[in-house]
Amino acid sequence: MNKWKALAGSLIIGGALTTSGLVMAFPDGDHGPRGHHKGGFHREHMFDRLADELDLTEGQIAQLEANREAGKENRKADRKAMREVHKQLREAIESGADQAALDTLAVKLGQLEVKKFQQMHEQRTQFESILTPEQKTRLDELKAKREARHEKRMQRWKDSQNDE
Repeated sequence: MNKWKALAGSLIIGGALTTSGLVMAFPDGDHGPRGHHKGGFHREHMFDRLADELDLTEGQIAQLEANREAGKENRKADRKAMREVHKQLREAIESGADQAALDTLAVKLGQLEVKKFQQMHEQRTQFESILTPEQKTRLDELKAKREARHEKRMQRWKDSQNDE
């Protein structure tokens, strides 16, 4: 059981450090050098494409935008809390804090991660609840295609790793 806790803690801390590095590299939600800055250009483009693929009605789009807007402040507060815990964790590691202090921060970080996944699930559930049966079928087809592309890329990556 202790090995599991150690592994879980290591994964959480590793993820925290990686994420905090990204937050430091692109503060204030800037997504980096590709021109996808504040305003979520990439996300909006993906949403528009999905709306076209599913042939969403204006009413459905309005409902989705209302749902997204309703949770905007909570998501902003959660991101701020996540950044703060990352900062605390980074400072604790740099100052040589004991394992108990790191574990406490890891628990906080884990709770925030779980909350984020719960919110994502809720958003996905809300999204799917406004779709017609035909749109749900089309969404399932799009998911299957995406998964197949992902598997193909992963296989190519694995093959390239074996060649080295």
